[in-house]
Amino acid sequence: MPCLFNVQLFTITYKKSVHYMMLFNYCRRVILSLICLVYSGHIAAERDIGNHIDLPQAQLQQLELNNFKVLGLVQLDQNAGPDYPLMEFSGLAWDHDEQILVILSDRGFFIYARPVFHNEKLTGLKLLSYHYLKDKDGKKLRHKAADSEGLALINSKNNVAGDTELIISFERQPRIVHYKADGTYKKDEPLNNDLDTIKNYAGANKALEAVTLHEQFNIITGPERPLKQSRKDALSLHTLNRETWYFSPDNEEHSSLVGLTTLPDNRLIALERIFSSIFSGVSNVIHLLTLNNDTLQQEKLLKLNAAEGYFNDNFEGITWHKNNSFFIISDDNDNLFQRTLLVHFQIPKLGNN
Repeated sequence: MPCLFNVQLFTITYKKSVHYMMLFNYCRRVILSLICLVYSGHIAAERDIGNHIDLPQAQLQQLELNNFKVLGLVQLDQNAGPDYPLMEFSGLAWDHDEQILVILSDRGFFIYARPVFHNEKLTGLKLLSYHYLKDKDGKKLRHKAADSEGLALINSKNNVAGDTELIISFERQPRIVHYKADGTYKKDEPLNNDLDTIKNYAGANKALEAVTLHEQFNIITGPERPLKQSRKDALSLHTLNRETWYFSPDNEEHSSLVGLTTLPDNRLIALERIFSSIFSGVSNVIHLLTLNNDTLQQEKLLKLNAAEGYFNDNFEGITWHKNNSFFIISDDNDNLFQRTLLVHFQIPKLGNN
């Protein structure tokens, strides 16, 4: 009996040890997973990062007369924690499958965020996750390499959840890069010789500000200002296969191309920013562009003048949402005197697409 008892005791003790070891290993895996998420810049819990701003009814009516119907205005917080700044947003894209916004900073990171609507009006924004862009070696982009400006999405309208990827254009080191959903590097898109060196641009910070995807022409990008060996009276669009189009800005001397988005019918929306000095303020123009193989047709849809209050700001990102509604976002330039504003609006005269 003593021998049998010892065997039974050993068996019970062994099973308990195995159980505790399995529990320990499980807990360790959970903790390591959480550490990895934090390390990669991922915020797991949803949190509010935007405050709704009410505009006077008279201003809303005046803006609507200008073909700009505001559906909601939200001011974003400056950070989501000490290690997660929310600043200098330059690119914006709507993921139709996930029903969320992807918002890109020119500091080499992006966030996923969920707009909050009440009675179809934008009233807030919830941060879902935060991701740094990585290089080929899996390290965070830094310094000149991190100047990410334009954003477009792949697989965001195929009715498949979880397969969205990012196309991002850069300025100070001009390039277009394909990323996975978490910011992991996938590949560089080959640029033609006019776009692949900063010497061809109007300045060190005037390179590939905008990018979008087109059913016929694939990736379309554009520099902030005209290339050195280009027309000086027009802003330009380029494919990676050397196709080029020009369109007339509202102000030849002080205009910049800052955003692009593609409509379901393959027409483009281009966001133009006009800034000459701090004394004159900022104006923003939205153009409708129709591309053919050798020609471009353009129509100026609206202009937000420097006297438009909240809309006298540095808007840099634009994305189509649905029907004739869009989002735009402003870049605060990491400046205490500027704000990050997310606007949901309609262009009534554009019609449904």
